[in-house]
Amino acid sequence: MAAKAQLCCLDTFPTQINLLHVLVSKYQFSHLFPNIGESTCVFLLSARRPQSPSRAGILLCAHLTTEEETPECRPIDNYSTPLKLYTSKNFHRHYGFAPDTEGTVRLTSPVGLSKIVIGARSRQAFKWASSDKFSNGLLILASCQKQTLLARQGDVLLVPYHPLFGEDIAQVHQHQFDLVALECAPVTQGVITVNTSVLVTDCRDLVQTPGTLELSYKAPMTRTLTSLYVSDFAHYANSLGASSLLDNKQLLNTGFSAVLQALECRIDVRVVDIPSLTRQGRIRPKAEQQSAIDVDGSIFMSKNLLLKLGLFNQEWVVGSAMGLLTDKNKTGGRGELPQSPAEREAVKRGCAHLAAVVVADFVKSPDLDLQEHVGYVSPALWFNLSNGEPAPVYSRVVKIKRLNEPLPGSVARLSESQSRTASPPFAKELHVERIVSPDYNCHGVFDSVLSEHFRTPRLVQQGDVLCIPTDGHPQVLSSNTGGFNRWPVLCFKVKKVCGSTEELTGPGPHGFLADRDHTSLYMGGSVNSLAPYSSLGEAPSFWTSLSPPGLSNTAELLTSTLQPYMNASSAALMSVCSILLSAPRGSGKTTVIRAACRKLHLHLLQVDCVSLCADTAAACEVKMQTAFTRAELHTPCVLLLRNLQLLGRLQGGAEPDPRALSSLCQLITSSPQSVAVVATVCDPQELSPDVTAAFVHQMVLESPTEEQRRAMLASLSAGLPLSKGLNLGRLAKQTAGFLLGDLCALVTLAGKAAHRRLLNSCFPGGASVGEERDLRAFGVSVLAQDFASALEQLQQTHAQAIGAPKIPSVRWQDVGGLQQVKKEILDTIQLPLEHPELLSLGLRRSGLLLYGPPGTGKTLLAKAVATECTMTFLSVKGPELINMYVGQSEENVREVFCKARAAPPCCIFFDELDSLAPNRGRSGDSGGVMDRVVSQLLAELDGLHSSGDVFVIGATNRPDLLDQSLLRPGRFDKLVYVGITEDKESQLQVLKAIVRKFQVDQTVSLPAVVERCPAQLTGADIYALCSDAMTTAIKRKIHLIGEGLDTEGSALTLTADDFAQALDRLQPSVSDQDLAKYKLIQQKFTTK
Repeated sequence: MAAKAQLCCLDTFPTQINLLHVLVSKYQFSHLFPNIGESTCVFLLSARRPQSPSRAGILLCAHLTTEEETPECRPIDNYSTPLKLYTSKNFHRHYGFAPDTEGTVRLTSPVGLSKIVIGARSRQAFKWASSDKFSNGLLILASCQKQTLLARQGDVLLVPYHPLFGEDIAQVHQHQFDLVALECAPVTQGVITVNTSVLVTDCRDLVQTPGTLELSYKAPMTRTLTSLYVSDFAHYANSLGASSLLDNKQLLNTGFSAVLQALECRIDVRVVDIPSLTRQGRIRPKAEQQSAIDVDGSIFMSKNLLLKLGLFNQEWVVGSAMGLLTDKNKTGGRGELPQSPAEREAVKRGCAHLAAVVVADFVKSPDLDLQEHVGYVSPALWFNLSNGEPAPVYSRVVKIKRLNEPLPGSVARLSESQSRTASPPFAKELHVERIVSPDYNCHGVFDSVLSEHFRTPRLVQQGDVLCIPTDGHPQVLSSNTGGFNRWPVLCFKVKKVCGSTEELTGPGPHGFLADRDHTSLYMGGSVNSLAPYSSLGEAPSFWTSLSPPGLSNTAELLTSTLQPYMNASSAALMSVCSILLSAPRGSGKTTVIRAACRKLHLHLLQVDCVSLCADTAAACEVKMQTAFTRAELHTPCVLLLRNLQLLGRLQGGAEPDPRALSSLCQLITSSPQSVAVVATVCDPQELSPDVTAAFVHQMVLESPTEEQRRAMLASLSAGLPLSKGLNLGRLAKQTAGFLLGDLCALVTLAGKAAHRRLLNSCFPGGASVGEERDLRAFGVSVLAQDFASALEQLQQTHAQAIGAPKIPSVRWQDVGGLQQVKKEILDTIQLPLEHPELLSLGLRRSGLLLYGPPGTGKTLLAKAVATECTMTFLSVKGPELINMYVGQSEENVREVFCKARAAPPCCIFFDELDSLAPNRGRSGDSGGVMDRVVSQLLAELDGLHSSGDVFVIGATNRPDLLDQSLLRPGRFDKLVYVGITEDKESQLQVLKAIVRKFQVDQTVSLPAVVERCPAQLTGADIYALCSDAMTTAIKRKIHLIGEGLDTEGSALTLTADDFAQALDRLQPSVSDQDLAKYKLIQQKFTTK
């Protein structure tokens, strides 16, 4: 049951109660929650805090009290009013709640924590938490049913006071504030029980623990006064286009640049989706001004930055982006050539634009770091401010100058400062045109949308683009026949602005204010123009980024390719921008194209080539012509043709129709320059040469590297509550060969695995809907084991043909003996990985050949190398690559090395190498298949020097049958002999490694078992011995169960008799004659 609640701060709070707990009137509590007689309860409070954009619930420990016990609690006349939660002043300072904050509370039963890690931020607190007083008091409180020991990850210790903690209550409270819960499991907030494992650590080296809040108010900012001269202020009064003192290198080296930057009002601005962030509460303007702010006409900054610049809140300034292109090599009218002398004059004067500076509070989050020394503008304001320049991924420098003089007809403010009095005038008439876009139907009726938008005064200037959200207006969706997945944002271009007097009419550098009380709005026709992007309603994420992590290089290459074709100065190219982007399915092709269009303010028209297929070639041509015609209507536009390999295929036909392909090539070459044709394909070999030649630019989206996968995982999991112990770097190594789609599936499966784990641990018998809701409010952490479970599930569903290599789980302890062999392998493979600088010295060997008798552990050694070195492992047996079709065997060899290069660091293991690469000229096959396979293998081995993270390990029983070209330096240049275990010590190590996973009786002596073993045993022979002993034990157990002397639930234990019976039947697999032959081979290759 939930109830409304209100926080009431007390001047004096009871000293015996934790300052972060709350008090509740017993009479009001019994009225709202009858039949509950405990003196202490746990509430789940949901209320909005200024420091948090969400209403995430927090657990509160509430103590029931009466007016007699706590006189500070005001008497309640009406018990039906919101539940009064009496708090201390520290409570409001710590959690950031405003006085008299209202919210909802719900009684709940917290989940018991299995583990909590407590960090001490002072030496005294660490000494106190490590003492017996703390542990004994914690144990007694946890065993008492009337006490609740709450703990919240990232928060201070919330346990109540107990006399065992110490006699000085104030000192105990201070120690508790110095203790922080660094990690809680299985949920982020719960109760400490007697079964909770408590770990105390010293975290004094941490400046501020993540997730904690300051316990006191921040000290007011002090402004450092610097000696300035009158000439400095005179320079500040100059125009925006004048030279800058910051251009003087001598002044930059004196440390005076910060003062000059503030003096000239140069600030770094970053383009973010202001409308979405203000709705989500991540950017919070002051409460008294939120309803009257034009978010697309304001620069949002922190109070400290405003004081540094010496400006007033909501003051009007004229901004100019630094380092923009001039009109000689840039389009004139924000995406199109200037059509009138007035617009040409505006471009000639520069890109000065009016804006208001607004003070706001920034809420930091993992997916978006809002910094206090940076100003933030919306994409629409940047578009208008920079005259249509591409949206910057990072911050850009903007020079601003305050509007010194009030313009004629402006609204005067009651202020002693002339800067505060200056304000743009209201426009008498505003003429706008609808921008044609594929996101909405430009022929709809938008009267209600415009009326609602101009309820607030908006900044307008001739040539500006206005972005108007449509959420809450269903008539816009009803007029959109093409379907929708979110509320569209309408774009209008300001054609003309008329002031109240003639001198104010025209494209001056200053703008106007327009609202429905002072301005007459005139709607014109439609116009083609660039339009700034908007992700209204979407939180900043990987999918809305201008530079998607891990795909930034391709996105930047695509942007630099598209940009020249969209500028007027590139008309001399006289060609159409056509780009063919190829990558496997799920690589992120559409994501990088969408990011490039957002950055360049281009419209994006997506067409799946499946929809262009038809029964006849003529019908297919008509569909293609319709798609290209629609793209021409939305210029400047990018026409995205997805799955180009399917275009032109008639229904029932396996090959594309030549007529349809010819029509496609003609449509591409005849497209206007303002339409860029971008096509995506999984495999470019599926396209005909004529279609490939029609594209001027061809790009390949490579498989992400380890660092790129780590960046993708960090961005994709930004919205997940990840555990502190999760290592994304190690996870990126384990996901070698994964694409963007695979990583998305991995993150999703990890979240589901965490959900299953919590349900099974907290509610083994099943959870109700209310319990699942509470579990979500308690906080879920995705652990490393959840990602491991998801990774295993994902790898199991992947076929080997997809190319998702799997790292085996074999450790060195699983390989008994062979110490010298292990050392040589590590020196060959692990040393270059740990010290890449050795590669420049030529100290690198790409090939390693293991040879010796069968059953000595060559395959197991290769798997252990891949696991211990954290490498991707590709196991290939020689006969698997041989194919009956001409050229397919060589293709299989190339495919293996291609997979390895796509998943570095990778280890390719060729088992039975003698069957794959015999001596050339002696194979005897009529087609010479084996000779060509050996030649292809040699070519691939020679190419490994260009990729330093791919190693090849071969295993064979007969190295004398291999082609001798494989054994030269640079290929398999390191030969390691893996022999049998002849000494008893080596046999004992192998036996211990094998029985490590078995349950052996304590009376069994492994050295005694080894003493009875023959001298010439391989690792496979010893494994056969243990397997035979296990079989004997199973038969014995079955016999005892049949006689009723044992049960199926008892453990299966290996006894000495089981080993004795297995030893009687043991025969070495390598005879003396074979062993002598292998030793001769060893001597032959050792002397080389």
